[in-house]
Amino acid sequence: MANKDEIKKVILAVAGNPESGVIAEYADKWAVAIASLDTDTPYNPNAKDGDRDGMVQDGTVFERPAKEIRVTKPVEKR
Repeated sequence: MANKDEIKKVILAVAGNPESGVIAEYADKWAVAIASLDTDTPYNPNAKDGDRDGMVQDGTVFERPAKEIRVTKPVEKR
């Protein structure tokens, strides 16, 4: 099976090598998800940080920083 970089290259080539837009933005994520189909530990886009070290899917090839969640509105009422 092809690796992530090869898959990303093909995705971008099929789409006409866009420099911006949705395809260029998500090509990395799509390539990782496709490459994970051939591994024992599948890519989990909704993985949670269980040990609170700031990384999800620890010890796998898909280890990455946890998604940052920002509070945009105050929860308190005065």
